[in-house]
Amino acid sequence: MKNTRSVARRFAIVVVFSGLIAAGLAQEAPPKEPFKTEHLLNLKSEADVAAMLRGIADQNAVVEKMGIRDTKYRLYKVFGKQNGSYTYLMESSWSGAEAYDKVHKSAEWQAISKNHPELEGLMKDEVYNRYVEARPAK
Repeated sequence: MKNTRSVARRFAIVVVFSGLIAAGLAQEAPPKEPFKTEHLLNLKSEADVAAMLRGIADQNAVVEKMGIRDTKYRLYKVFGKQNGSYTYLMESSWSGAEAYDKVHKSAEWQAISKNHPELEGLMKDEVYNRYVEARPAK
């Protein structure tokens, strides 16, 4: 029973951290065209920020190792007067589904969640969206 819980916990961390869960529902496949991902977060302490930055550094190392150009995760915090309830934004830009899937399905990416189990709690109340460029209707 203990082993089953451990396996289930690790799986949950992988799913949450890889951005496949938003508001408790599985995300659909990423778009084929270029897109952005945005995670709205509430990090409560400098320790939370430091933990998130360590995770992002590992994410970026995997992206770079896999040869995905022009993609980098970044963490931003609110500047000036805050509107809304989220204080941090983590974003990335992708050339399309092929690059995103190559990274997120890799063993190296899956290992990130095992190396940073604290991130599950930091991201549990996130708002996650993918955005494609709005273009005029044809």
